[in-house]
Amino acid sequence: MAIKKLFALFAVLTLSVPAFAARIHVVTTTDYTTALTRAVGGDKVDVESLVPPGFNADLYSPRPQDLYKIHRAKLFILIGLNLADWARDVVSASDNANLVKAEIYHGIKLLDIPKGNVDYSFGDIHPFGNPHFQLDPEAGRIMAKNIREALVTVDPADKETFDKNLAAFESQLNEAEKRWAAEMAPYKGWAFLPYHESWDYFAEAYGLVIPEPPKSIEEKPGFVPSPRRVEEVIKLAKDKNVKLIVTEPYYDVSVAKTIAERLGIPFLNISLYDIGLNPKETDYFSMMDYTIGAFAKAMSGHGS
Repeated sequence: MAIKKLFALFAVLTLSVPAFAARIHVVTTTDYTTALTRAVGGDKVDVESLVPPGFNADLYSPRPQDLYKIHRAKLFILIGLNLADWARDVVSASDNANLVKAEIYHGIKLLDIPKGNVDYSFGDIHPFGNPHFQLDPEAGRIMAKNIREALVTVDPADKETFDKNLAAFESQLNEAEKRWAAEMAPYKGWAFLPYHESWDYFAEAYGLVIPEPPKSIEEKPGFVPSPRRVEEVIKLAKDKNVKLIVTEPYYDVSVAKTIAERLGIPFLNISLYDIGLNPKETDYFSMMDYTIGAFAKAMSGHGS
């Protein structure tokens, strides 16, 4: 739906905007950034995401209620790096001159920064680096720190609470990292192949290999691979001893599954944004627990 039409519908919704809210109203783009904000903000924040469970954040089409959410928000937390690029237009149409915007990628060691001039002929490419870093615990730590900075900016009176919550999050993360590292240790050096370039940080964090080429099943990000590309991927994956094919439900799952079947290796279909989609995922830690558990289980089904 065009932003102009959204704005017309949004005008009706704003009639019921509350005059006062006891907690900071925060809007994020994805469920996992909502979870991180809740962890740091605690009972000082009222936070909700724009992208519903099961949707690709890059390709999401905003709805009238998204304008309403941003209109009444004090803080808008984005991942950055042009992920959810549509959010700029929604902010412009939301009529919230006092909105504070924070991009939480700052400080993360970025991967896949394109060299030279890039445009959309390269596909759905992110010219400033790969924004899919949520499965790297160190990135989780940095995002939480950046969220704390943003919350202190809009609510300096509650700095002590945010600092305490961040310290608790980091302490829990330190312990969880040991558990995750132990669970992934048997697969260090193993090769797997994702449908989209969403797993690079995960691979680096746990010493896994994504062979390049092919790097991903997609020939260009955001484009369904051609039959020729599928055959090329199968040959390369066989040559490089790929042990697992991984995809996400908002891509062409059938292609990834077919490649796995042709290779005779396991196949994993799992969402990377949607804490609200799976009842086993309620916060950042359970998201990582579930993802690592599913990945390890799929890997272990193949052998070394």
